[in-house]
Amino acid sequence: MILNNRTFIKHKNKPEWGLGKVTQVLSPSKFRAFFLNSGMTTLLYSPNYIEIIDGISSHPLLDNVDHTQTKTPPTYKSMKKMVDIFLKNFPEGFNDEKYISDERQHKLEAGELLTTTLNQEKFQQLLDDKDFAEIAQLSLSIINKTNLIFPNEKISLKEGLTDDENRELFCTSLFLLLYGDQDIKSRFINFAKTLTTLKADKWTTQTYFLYLSDPDKYLFLKPTVTKKAAEICAFQLHYDTKLNWETYRALLDFGEYFKIELKEYGEKLTPKDMIDVQSFFWCVANADKHKKSKKSAK
Repeated sequence: MILNNRTFIKHKNKPEWGLGKVTQVLSPSKFRAFFLNSGMTTLLYSPNYIEIIDGISSHPLLDNVDHTQTKTPPTYKSMKKMVDIFLKNFPEGFNDEKYISDERQHKLEAGELLTTTLNQEKFQQLLDDKDFAEIAQLSLSIINKTNLIFPNEKISLKEGLTDDENRELFCTSLFLLLYGDQDIKSRFINFAKTLTTLKADKWTTQTYFLYLSDPDKYLFLKPTVTKKAAEICAFQLHYDTKLNWETYRALLDFGEYFKIELKEYGEKLTPKDMIDVQSFFWCVANADKHKKSKKSAK
């Protein structure tokens, strides 16, 4: 057998399974593989029905499947099933009026507030004037524009900003996070250290400003929803409650996969940015809540 755990395959008799990747070679003729549309399965190798796919060296979802699993997680859903869940709630997809009003508009307004009040030029001027109190107040106003961050997390940040030294540290770190010259990993880690000093080191606060400032590139991480979305896809998020780059880098890969794959389902499911991707995660991860709310409405 010429398979290894870097081999991409398709099952000739099961084209509906889609692309797969070998996760474990069990014997010279037996292996496990994870397929995008069906999950984990154990197979016997035969060139009559196993097609090796050349030309693919990586895949953002299949490369991050938990290889320790021997069976498909009961929560696993294919992209088609996730799309069906989303469309039941928002029939017109990302163009649905209810979707825009419930999921998108308030995030756009918060992003506009950030762009208006703390764009690079204005932010730099406030730093030059050492007006850290104003920057802190504007930052809190931007956070309060949405309900993405829990009230207790908002309070933690607000309390951390009462100290003059901490306030200056936060303002400087936030500017570097949004507009610094270093690579995003370095800026991310620096801001995480600052939030830890302020005792406000929560994933929501860590990722909120990046998400609003450049939603084409960055995702918001709300732990419960994000972990559940990753679980539904059998995706290894490498989640840790402690702020770290590995988890966020994995999330960006996860989001980029959805941003690309959803385009295959037509214009109304083509994400405009990561706001749409994050909202898609939320809807799929909270499918049970949607069902309950509809029953309650009846």
